[in-house]
Amino acid sequence: MAIPLRTATMDIVRGTRGRPSAPWHSIFDVVSLTYLVRVSKKYEIETPKLLECVHGAWLRGESSFGDISIRRRQMVGDDGIFLITQDGKILTQLRLTSKLLEYLGKTDISNLQFEDYPVTKRNRLEPEDLEIKDLSSETKRFNLEAKVTEKSTPKIIFSRLGKELLLSTVTIKDGSGTIKLPLWNDQIDMISVGDRVHIENARLKRFRGELQVRVGKFTKLQVIRKQ
Repeated sequence: MAIPLRTATMDIVRGTRGRPSAPWHSIFDVVSLTYLVRVSKKYEIETPKLLECVHGAWLRGESSFGDISIRRRQMVGDDGIFLITQDGKILTQLRLTSKLLEYLGKTDISNLQFEDYPVTKRNRLEPEDLEIKDLSSETKRFNLEAKVTEKSTPKIIFSRLGKELLLSTVTIKDGSGTIKLPLWNDQIDMISVGDRVHIENARLKRFRGELQVRVGKFTKLQVIRKQ
């Protein structure tokens, strides 16, 4: 039987003597789970996958899927403090009780109905075809075509979770300007100076005050003309 999850307010009202209704153990658990659902919707993460990953991090100390990583930073009694990151960017840190974590492990999460939070992703606007001069901190998702003019020597860096990564930063140029594009791991060997690249569904990030093109999980990076 599917178990509905409404907002914390609705669950508290339905409980007796101010207590949440079954199967919730405390108001804090209700609020925590509702918050995790909100995080998943805000960052367009599959809610069941996120909850499964949280439970995995509780058991193993660290868990990940796609560009999402969850790390159990410390234990406070039986409770855990968890850090959630996406592509190395911190999304949130929160405390979860052992009761809630045990519940996630025993429950078929795919049967949870997240009421008030549609499970299907919201309709997104298609990314725009832009030139470099059009990019700003307000730009959301975009397509870009440009030529690689510079490429740095690859170097080893470590993520916040201690994972070893290889990074090379290239400069790309079109008729309107230049911008930097970080390449990670296998992407580095794909691209050489002089190549013309097409980047589809990209985003921007700011690094040391400078806007850079970000190639994320849903971005397509393609060489359309080799040097």
